[in-house]
Amino acid sequence: MSLRLRNPLNLLRSHAIALDFGSGRTIITDPQSEVLLDEPTVIAIEHGTGTVITTGAEAKSYLGKAPERIQVIRPIQAGVITDFDSAKALLLSFFKRVCPDNGTRLKVCAVVCHGITELEKRTFADCCKAAGAAKVDLVDAPLAAAVGAGLDIRQPKGRLMLGIGAGLAEASVLCLSDVVFSETARLGADIFHEAVAQHLAARYKVSIGENMAEQATLHLAWAERPTETRSMTLTGKYSGSGTPCALELTDDDLTGALDGPLAALETLVRKAMDKTPAELVADIAETGLTLFGGGAQVHGLDSALSARLGLRSRL
Repeated sequence: MSLRLRNPLNLLRSHAIALDFGSGRTIITDPQSEVLLDEPTVIAIEHGTGTVITTGAEAKSYLGKAPERIQVIRPIQAGVITDFDSAKALLLSFFKRVCPDNGTRLKVCAVVCHGITELEKRTFADCCKAAGAAKVDLVDAPLAAAVGAGLDIRQPKGRLMLGIGAGLAEASVLCLSDVVFSETARLGADIFHEAVAQHLAARYKVSIGENMAEQATLHLAWAERPTETRSMTLTGKYSGSGTPCALELTDDDLTGALDGPLAALETLVRKAMDKTPAELVADIAETGLTLFGGGAQVHGLDSALSARLGLRSRL
């Protein structure tokens, strides 16, 4: 009798929508993988009443600017729901935007981090149901990412995945349609943004907000030096005087800003490989490293990790 292995792609395609309710962004796709919604996982509510003011990109623009009567909330931290009521309200708003209001029972396949606890995974399912989903199935993020990258995970061959979200990084080894080993660390895009902000504070004595730190990370920071010079105008305030500033910076100004997070990612991957059976590590020498998640979009990150680890890498 042959072993019938699970294929996460079948699970993803058998549902009305696939949901990646991440710490940084929420992405909803249909069974044909067409993106229906891609918004920041942020909600703004009125303090005291709990009335939803706005969600997504507009809510994110309130960060660092909202008066006391408005709470700007990121209901998911490091892959875990930390504010159930806000997460439910946010999902309800997103579901209404992508699903017809015709009485259809909503079926959801939700992507979750492999390394969180069973209770935390159950909370995700409960939150989806509270927001209107009639049926919820969960699939581990490394498996979903591997299938999305076109990898045949049903084979008896080890594959190494590195997911970098907003608040969590997860190094996983896959084989035979399952996760053989996984190692997680509270390390992600938010740490990159913080490192960039600290670098600029130390070098130029400027203080910048969360959104500006994210823009600087995306447009200037690098793990491997780019071949063409990039530039942007950075706005904030001088730390000593509090006066506004607008600096014209290039990627040279971010040299070394991500050295700390990059070394931590290398350590995470090596730790996962150290605990993986030798036969699978031998496979990984052939199959290489696959990166996924918003934090993996930092310029040159795949090449830098490839050089550090001695493995082929791909996004």
